[in-house]
Amino acid sequence: MGKTTLIFAAIGLVFVAASLEAADLPLPKPVALAAPLTSFLKQHCVDCHSGNDAEAGLSLDSTTVALGDAEVRRRWSYLYDRVARGEMPPKSADKPDSKSRQAFLKSLGSVLTQSDLAEREVVLRRLNRREYTNTVGDLFGVYVDVSRILVDDSTETGFDNVGSKLSVSGEQMQLYLQAADVVLDQVFGIEQRPGTGINRTANLTTLPRCVSISDRKHPDGVILFSGSKQIPLYDMSMRGVGLYRVRVTAQAIQSEDPVALRVTGGNTGVIAGHHIGFFEVPPGKFTTIEFTDRAVERTDNLGFGLANGYPYYKVHEDYTGPGVLIGDVTIEGPIDEASPARKRLFGDVDPAQGKLADVRSILMRFLPRAFRRPVTTEEAAPYLALAKQALDEGGDFAKALRRSLKGVLCAPEFLYLEEPFVGTAPAEATISDHALATRLSYFLWSSLPDAELTRLADQGELKNPAVLAAQLKRMLADSKSDRFVENFAGQWLRVRDIDFTVPERRLYPEYNQLLREAMIGETYGFFREVLDKNLSVQNFIDSDFLMLNQPLAEFYGIDGVKGLAIRRVPRPQDSVRGGVLTQASVLKVSADGTRTSPVLRGVWILNHLFGNPPPPPPANVAAVEPDVRGASTIREVLAKHRADPSCSRCHNLIDPPGFALESFDVLGTHRDWYRTRERGGRYVKKKLHPFAPTSVQYRQGPNVDPSGTMPDGRKFSDVREYKKLLLADETAMAKALTGLLLSYSLGRELGFSDRAEVERIVASVRDKKYGLRSIIEAAVTSVTFQSP
Repeated sequence: MGKTTLIFAAIGLVFVAASLEAADLPLPKPVALAAPLTSFLKQHCVDCHSGNDAEAGLSLDSTTVALGDAEVRRRWSYLYDRVARGEMPPKSADKPDSKSRQAFLKSLGSVLTQSDLAEREVVLRRLNRREYTNTVGDLFGVYVDVSRILVDDSTETGFDNVGSKLSVSGEQMQLYLQAADVVLDQVFGIEQRPGTGINRTANLTTLPRCVSISDRKHPDGVILFSGSKQIPLYDMSMRGVGLYRVRVTAQAIQSEDPVALRVTGGNTGVIAGHHIGFFEVPPGKFTTIEFTDRAVERTDNLGFGLANGYPYYKVHEDYTGPGVLIGDVTIEGPIDEASPARKRLFGDVDPAQGKLADVRSILMRFLPRAFRRPVTTEEAAPYLALAKQALDEGGDFAKALRRSLKGVLCAPEFLYLEEPFVGTAPAEATISDHALATRLSYFLWSSLPDAELTRLADQGELKNPAVLAAQLKRMLADSKSDRFVENFAGQWLRVRDIDFTVPERRLYPEYNQLLREAMIGETYGFFREVLDKNLSVQNFIDSDFLMLNQPLAEFYGIDGVKGLAIRRVPRPQDSVRGGVLTQASVLKVSADGTRTSPVLRGVWILNHLFGNPPPPPPANVAAVEPDVRGASTIREVLAKHRADPSCSRCHNLIDPPGFALESFDVLGTHRDWYRTRERGGRYVKKKLHPFAPTSVQYRQGPNVDPSGTMPDGRKFSDVREYKKLLLADETAMAKALTGLLLSYSLGRELGFSDRAEVERIVASVRDKKYGLRSIIEAAVTSVTFQSP
């Protein structure tokens, strides 16, 4: 028997699960509609929605509907919503009276709820790539990067943790075997050759290549003014894979204010090295910057550059702009991270004397954490057999233990989140206490439960609402909750996509790495502030405070903010900012690198901010493209497009938010006119740096018109008024965010049957002013969160 045979036997269930997803399923049976429903449809709808040429392709003249089909169910849910909003029947048709309309909605809602519940599948949810990384890191107490091994995860409803999109193929299982080896290499320790460790301090004046690349030499070090190059420490490379501790002495010169120094790692001979961070370097005297960095290649080194330095490589000798003097650099490492992990794993077992019985004791201690529930000796048997196999082949104790752990890391019980339920009647069934601990932990920490959650699950106390609320408070106070901020907010607002487009340099020369980092920091900082202070989710629409640092404040034209740290700042009365709609990161990810589109931004807001995507456009309708020549505005193009009734139906929803945000360019800069490089309009010069001898030039294009009309006829003149109209509905944001939080926490797309629970949660937090933390607590203690 080969050494991986038992591993593949242990993970066979994964392939069974994957094959079931691909199995042919019978066509759903049509659902007979009750007479009151068909009567309402016949009286108010079938004139337009019948036959092969039905309006929007939706025929309503049948007495049966195949609501078992997800797409049919989605379209009928949209019909329900349009009738509920009063958009259907249209103004040109006879309107039903309120009693008839409510009776129709109640009857259709009941049918859709029953169909949704009947078709709901309980799908085993696999750990996504980030969850896997966090889990093995917390399980063993090591840092492991498997991002270059495991494939990207597909998304559903905007999130990458939805079970229906997290299938596993045979090829992926091979990757999990590779990932397990990488993890265990780090746990057991990769042997370092003698002499690779560093504990060295050098002044940069002693490193010839640093001196040759720097802008000036100084008795205490080298000086850098240019922002288009960096000083690489070729002569002090990391000398091996691992974690290093670095200290740098630096001082700002020719400046009364601190200067931002950028530090990169990796292959710093080119700008493509990985970003370590920005550090404020004050003037007057040397200050010490300290950080750690992980080398992933044997040739990795460090590099120093200026965040907003002189934009050209060559700096004149009499240059008077700000710079940084870099003095001594100390590098220590690699730091041995494997020793604590080995000690944590082995416990009191001496590897040199270890026997099969010791493997058993380690497994019985390890498996409950890895599988996130109690484990029997029978369940441990296959993994113990792997260890015995290795010992029989002549391997030592460490090799035997490693093989058994590799089987554990590829087991379905580890890779999938098991959620067994308890209770006899299906309507009363809830997931087990350990499944609840796991669901809560992956919701807030994107990782496995810790010792306290596990203890409460063992004692059967976790389902107590007061206990759950206390755990929620504890977990959100833990630094691991930053994962929730980054994974939920980063996907909800698409901040993780900020690098998908690169702004065209000649049109938007102000964009740089420092501004990019500030954009991301603003959005995460804002979400964190609303979460920590339990502020109303209405703040996501508009707020009287901003989260800024100096680079972002200067970009927004706001004075009085100094330093690189993101902090809460009162919003100036005349500012268009506030909320997330006008944050630079959101405005950037909802545009491309050259131009904005009201259609794309409108769809983005409906789909991502409110989780309410518009219906797809009719077939054979051309996409709306801006006139790149600048001869006509996008508003003029859209006016012609909306002349088609089949297009106006959707664009009445899409265009208003898109028009409101037209007063912001692809970077989020507030504007009155479009930038263009086409002929026409006057040239506008913009310097990259106050000391730069030349400027970037572009032309002033047509003026921006940010006015619009809401679907209900209310008008707005700009984004300020648009946000006021959104705020008029105090529950819209709360409903949207509750649904998104539930979808993210449950790992599934919500259906029509979940609407009642969303409404109940929102109603329960009304007295708490729809605070974000209150919504999360109500969601976690809800029936839905604890149901299979």
